[in-house]
Formats: sequence, structure tokens, C-alpha cells
Amino acid sequence: MFGHEKGAFTGADRDHKGLFEAADGGTIFLDEIGELPLGAQVKLLRVLENREIRRVGSPASLPIDIRVVAATNRDLGGMVRAGEFREDLYYRLNVGLIELPPLRERIDDLELLCAHFLAAFARRFALERPTLAPDVVAALQAYDWPGNVRELGNVMERASILARGGEIQLEHLPSELRGSPASSSLQSDEAAESELDLSLRTAEREQIRRALDSAGGRRVLAARLLGLSRRTLYRKLDKYGIR
Repeated sequence: MFGHEKGAFTGADRDHKGLFEAADGGTIFLDEIGELPLGAQVKLLRVLENREIRRVGSPASLPIDIRVVAATNRDLGGMVRAGEFREDLYYRLNVGLIELPPLRERIDDLELLCAHFLAAFARRFALERPTLAPDVVAALQAYDWPGNVRELGNVMERASILARGGEIQLEHLPSELRGSPASSSLQSDEAAESELDLSLRTAEREQIRRALDSAGGRRVLAARLLGLSRRTLYRKLDKYGIR
């Protein structure tokens, strides 16, 4: 979060900006703030109070001008009472509170969220953007969504791969959304998982091919574009028979 100075520790061969310094003049988003250890909470409180950070290995502080947005799915007030979250940091963060209800309490947002996810996965997998069959929309709206929006994203990713750019049907959804007993849907789920695995391998192979084309065949650059180590890329090239 705070960066380091050159020589601050073994391997620190250059100065490095932390996230707070990089966000200077803008906004930093701290997700799952309730998971922050108590020791790090002290450091964060100091930044919010003093509006300055100190890089690891530096004796000097740097002023920063940032807006902080934090999110959590935990009850921070209850954590304060249990001694798991600092009370002073809680009140420092809780200046403007936005409570976002769970997905099951805002089903009217579901189709808009689905459209967002389907567009994103169509770009990722180089597919036509799929549509939702009417009975699929009804099944999505009837589900309780214990995993919230992240679960919806997972379901849309799976369905996008299985539908391959066509209309998403009930058969492309997990059994718990179709309202089918697990015992009667086991065989179809196994077939869907097999098809999903094949589709994922196909999508990965095409993504590697596109990266190699973009890199002019240079594997080191292709690995960097894909966010992979060279060893991992070489292993995947052998796996898919890409020369």
C-alpha cells in the first residue's frame, strides 16, 4: 500500500510507488476492509488522519490528497464490539455510508447485471453476446442468490461458455437454479461440466494464439501480455500443440 525506497530490502533495486501514492489526486478503493489485520489498521488510520504516507525504507513522509472508498460484507459495528476492528478507524471511514442490499432484495437489478456480465464475457471469450431465454430470466429471478452478485457472475460466465454466443437456455444453468433435484440432474450436470471444460480449453487456446499473433510470435512478450510466466506459457504451448 505504501511503496518502498530503493535498497529498503533485498531485491528492492528501484523506488516503487505504493497504491496510496499512485492514487494521489484521485480515489482509492479498499475492498473487504473488514479483513484488514489490526496491525495494518493502525497504519491505515495514520494515513487517513495525517493525509501522508511513508515508503518502506524512507525517513520522509509524502503528502497525499485522496478520496477513500471502502467496502465490506461484514458487520463492522459488531467487529468493533468484539475487538476485531478498531473503533477509531471505523468512525474515520464511516463518514458517508451506502448500504447495498443483497441481490435477492433488488431483483429488479438482475437483468441489468446479467447484461453487464454477458457483455464482459463475450469480449473475453471472443464470442457473440448471448441472450437469455424467457424461462432462464424467470429462473434467475426466482433464485435466492446466497452468493450474491459474485455468484451471478459465476453463473453468467458458465452459461456464456456453454451457450457459445447463442441463446442461454435452462440447460446451461447449474441444477440449483433449474429447480431440479440433485439426484435426477447428476448425469446432465456431469455432461455440462465436461462440455464446460472443453469450452474453457478452446477459449484458452484461442487466447494464447491471439497473444502470440499480437506479439509477432515472440513468446516472452506473449507471456507478458497474458500475465503468465514464461514457463507456464511454454507448458501450455506444449499442452495445446501450438508451434
